[in-house]
Amino acid sequence: MTTKRELQFSIVIPAYNEESRIGPTLDGYINYFSDNKFGSHEIIVVLNGCVDGTRNVVLNTANENPHIKMIEFNDPLGKGGAIAEGFAAARGEYLIFVDADNMVEADEAGKILLALESKEIAIGDRFRGEQIGGSRSLVRWSISFLNRIWALVFLNIPYKDTQCGAKGFRASAWAKISTHIKERQWAFDLDVIAQARAHNLSIQEVPVRWNHAKEGSKVRPFIDVPKTFIATFGIRKRASKTRSSSASN
Repeated sequence: MTTKRELQFSIVIPAYNEESRIGPTLDGYINYFSDNKFGSHEIIVVLNGCVDGTRNVVLNTANENPHIKMIEFNDPLGKGGAIAEGFAAARGEYLIFVDADNMVEADEAGKILLALESKEIAIGDRFRGEQIGGSRSLVRWSISFLNRIWALVFLNIPYKDTQCGAKGFRASAWAKISTHIKERQWAFDLDVIAQARAHNLSIQEVPVRWNHAKEGSKVRPFIDVPKTFIATFGIRKRASKTRSSSASN
């Protein structure tokens, strides 16, 4: 039997050295959700091994707004690890994570929240949404394209944008898949989607407006891409095991 959770939704924001960007992001999310039109909520910032002034920015904002919570880890957990810790502390019926860079703004996160009324998981799709700001470099475009092809062919994931930093879950859906997800770096999103499909959870793609920012990206293409590629072998094996286990029950 499931128990009623304390809040309608929780937004988790992983932050690794985001001193210059986390403030405007929090301001945007506070302002948009402040009238509680989506219900009671909290915004959890997970400090992920920060060594800059991110902590002070978040604390100053939290002192002025009771919706802001902060969790701090001295050692980097990886993006996925920070999100998992945030979700573990969350009290909402719906769980959303967004990046600290505000590329997906609060009104677009609201679309993901609405999708969770009919689906168990909602994933942002930047490619079918409006893009503002500069265009991606050829390297970033190529990485995105190859990731999409590999995810389809090797992991049987048909979605166009697996790596968008905005996804939402019903808390009940996250509980079903969370113990099966082992990736804590950039392959986390692929692990999540592969397990969601293996559990036959309902998923909706949500086109979102994307504010492209060239500065401040934490992705290291020539380090993170090979690591993500290698991780897909473990992701496929675990997803296959989940399907086999479900079929035998």
